[in-house]
Amino acid sequence: MSAIDQARVPAPLPRLAVPQVPERPLSLLQFLRVLRDNSLATYRSEAYTADVLERRLLWKRTFLLNEPGAIKHILLDNAANYHKTEITRRLLEPGLGRGLLTSEDETWRRHRRIMAPAFDHRSIVGYSPVMTEVALRLVSDWDALPVGAEVDVAAAMMHATLHIISRTMFSSDSDEIVDIVERGMGRYQAEVRPVLADLLELPAWLSRLSGLHRSRDIFAEFDRAIDRLLAAREQTAEALPNDLLARLIAARDEQTGGGMTAQEVRDQVVTIFMAGHETTAVALTWTWYLLSQHPTVEARLQAELQAVLGGQPPKHGDLAKLTYTRMVIEEAMRLYPPAHTLSRAAMGADDVLGQRIPKGAIILIVPWLLHRNPKLWENPERFDPERFAPERVARRHRFAYIPFGAGPRICIGAAFAMAEAMLILATLAQRYRLRLLPGFPVDPQGLITLRPRHGMRMTLERRS
Repeated sequence: MSAIDQARVPAPLPRLAVPQVPERPLSLLQFLRVLRDNSLATYRSEAYTADVLERRLLWKRTFLLNEPGAIKHILLDNAANYHKTEITRRLLEPGLGRGLLTSEDETWRRHRRIMAPAFDHRSIVGYSPVMTEVALRLVSDWDALPVGAEVDVAAAMMHATLHIISRTMFSSDSDEIVDIVERGMGRYQAEVRPVLADLLELPAWLSRLSGLHRSRDIFAEFDRAIDRLLAAREQTAEALPNDLLARLIAARDEQTGGGMTAQEVRDQVVTIFMAGHETTAVALTWTWYLLSQHPTVEARLQAELQAVLGGQPPKHGDLAKLTYTRMVIEEAMRLYPPAHTLSRAAMGADDVLGQRIPKGAIILIVPWLLHRNPKLWENPERFDPERFAPERVARRHRFAYIPFGAGPRICIGAAFAMAEAMLILATLAQRYRLRLLPGFPVDPQGLITLRPRHGMRMTLERRS
């Protein structure tokens, strides 16, 4: 083959990191061991294509749904019949309390009404300068490193998004609280894993006997920091900032006139700190990984950033023009959805796609599987931001892509997270090209979120 002919042959697509798919059914002990290490590694190949798949764990019945119409039925049409599962509460409540992620019914609705103004469009426009400022501070830190320096991009993204949450939601720029949350969240993901008693919904004290549920201890340091933050608000004589913390303290429900208790405020603060930084940081980490493997996509991203921003820091008004930047992030969240699994418990019997769902059954909706279903996505393992061009989105079922969940309980911070991710990516990518360290092991690990098991070590290349 001549050199000209060789040049015409398209480069092979990179093989993206995925957990190993079991070749045969797992025994109970194998299933429990794999589940505790990486829930995504429990799914066999049929889970990616079956519309409904039942799994039994002794007497407990679980139904995996991987069809958009069925998912719409669970999350929207009949959402009142499906509550968060007992295992979700067991894993999250000891640390996060009863925040938006774990509360139900009227408590959840009241808290959602109180918190909604902090995440509306006008508020996000006001937060955007802080997002860009934090990203620029990271650029400055990287500029101080030697040429070709190595960084853990996963840790860097966590640190940046934590500072953004701290400043926008709570008007605190304390490195102390950022460090405390980083340590706590890392331990939480590593140590709080389900045991058989959780999966079977046996009495909670049986789970505690295992010694594997230490989430209260993990968050003790963070609780002390939050107590200091709340105490400082009570003691200050100065005008209070109009941030989320002030709104939580002062808020009155427009329908009931009631406010939040001190415990409710604490639970929402912890939930926003934890959920509000983790998912965006993880999404950005996987975005950098994918860009490092796809130079053509990266080049097109650079062309858009240059055309729209011309080397200047991005502002909120630029986001509408950064269409390809958004598409890159959306496609990264398709392949590596930070919130990789949603679970619900049936409060009453139901029928879904002709399948009888008994009361008490567990429903699993797994964006990791849904977003890779070959019946919904052509070449699903391929990184292709063009999937999110407006005309292609319009042809796709709305519930085929749910990185932020869907229905009434869709993530309250979805617009915040997307603005944050775009502003950070646009700021950093104008200055740096990131390259995965040769030979570095990339292993997606399905814990509470979809983290890279070993972090993401990359080398920095300054753009001229």
